[in-house]
Amino acid sequence: MNKNLYEELGLKKNATQDEIKSSYRSLVKQHHPDAGGETDRFLAIQNAWDTLNDPYKKALYDKTLSTYQQSNFVNVNWEEKVNTNKYSSKIKDNEVKNWIKNIYNPTNRFITQIIKPLSQEIKELSADPYDQELMDKFCNYINLSQKKIEKVDQLYKSISVPHSISSLGLDLYHCFSQVKDALSELDKYTKGYVDDYLFDAKEMMKEAKRIQSKMAFDKKSII
Repeated sequence: MNKNLYEELGLKKNATQDEIKSSYRSLVKQHHPDAGGETDRFLAIQNAWDTLNDPYKKALYDKTLSTYQQSNFVNVNWEEKVNTNKYSSKIKDNEVKNWIKNIYNPTNRFITQIIKPLSQEIKELSADPYDQELMDKFCNYINLSQKKIEKVDQLYKSISVPHSISSLGLDLYHCFSQVKDALSELDKYTKGYVDDYLFDAKEMMKEAKRIQSKMAFDKKSII
């Protein structure tokens, strides 16, 4: 395990949820880039919060942390332990590399292909939302994007996320789920011109971009 997320927030493992929240808020104010903080430190704090604030991810992390700590106190034959760990580690490393290459990378590319042109698509449509040619172009963007997100869904389900990077797998799922829901909101907008749908879609895409940045940071500690 590369780091202890509790220590990242200046806490002990038995910290309460209120203590976790309080420490996170204090550190975010202190290390936010807008306040002169370093981006890497800020993202590390954000990463710790995203895990420890989510009941499912926190439980999974706590279990992994306990297993790791206990392994340091197991008294077994040193040579056998080293050889077994090397073999097991090699298998796990290959699983992780395979998942990142065949699932994470192509999925992330599809997500970027959907998010990146959205601002320009909305800008062009805003010139006259009732212009049929502009609306047809916008609808075409939505349809193509929905087909891409369907491929992402199938791709994600094709290979199980390795246990050692389950947090990254969950983030990837949450990321493309945000994009999928955003596309649904955009589709609703085209049928009724209700600005709330457009606003919600942009917020969901913004959250997806935030998760993408977090995943990029987390990935650096894996490969």
